[in-house]
Amino acid sequence: MATNNDKIQFRGSAEKEATQIVDQMRLGGINISELARQGLQEKLRETLSDEEKITLHRRYKEGELPEEVARILLGDSLEDIEREQKAFEEASELDTSGVFQE
Repeated sequence: MATNNDKIQFRGSAEKEATQIVDQMRLGGINISELARQGLQEKLRETLSDEEKITLHRRYKEGELPEEVARILLGDSLEDIEREQKAFEEASELDTSGVFQE
């Protein structure tokens, strides 16, 4: 099981060479760690199904998942899920007694 002190490492000689080339092309270089962090966040989000996102959001709301981790995993979906949940709750509270169905 991973701990907070574990490093994320992978073998990527071609990726390393590519980053070095871009780093050399730019004045002041590039922040490889930040690029890796952002890339990992994007790929994690892409791997999640809608059902997994809902499960993660539920765990976040129940306090099982820290907000920082929820934001990494869900990104803008965090606000989208909350907005949809609120709209659904408001719609379910509407008085439908005067509505007829044919």
